[in-house]
Amino acid sequence: MKYFFSWFLILVLQTGCKKNNDGCITTTITNSAPGCGGWGIVVNGKKYPSSNIPLEFQIDGIQVCAKYELYEDLRLCVCCGGTWSNIKSMK
Repeated sequence: MKYFFSWFLILVLQTGCKKNNDGCITTTITNSAPGCGGWGIVVNGKKYPSSNIPLEFQIDGIQVCAKYELYEDLRLCVCCGGTWSNIKSMK
């Protein structure tokens, strides 16, 4: 039973998210995220709009390694609001 629990824990940790040693997470760039500009990232199948994706990474469908944080946008415009991503770095 002890070995089963150990293997189960390792499996869960490995499939939780794709995270590299430097803290970046593999994400996909999308041009169909909700929000004013349309650009965003896809994490675990969910789209998060972002207003600060660098121009060289604005290619729909590419996978990048990104450091980001999610935040609630409290603006009250038609295309604003919801959970957005603040990109800290990409490579």
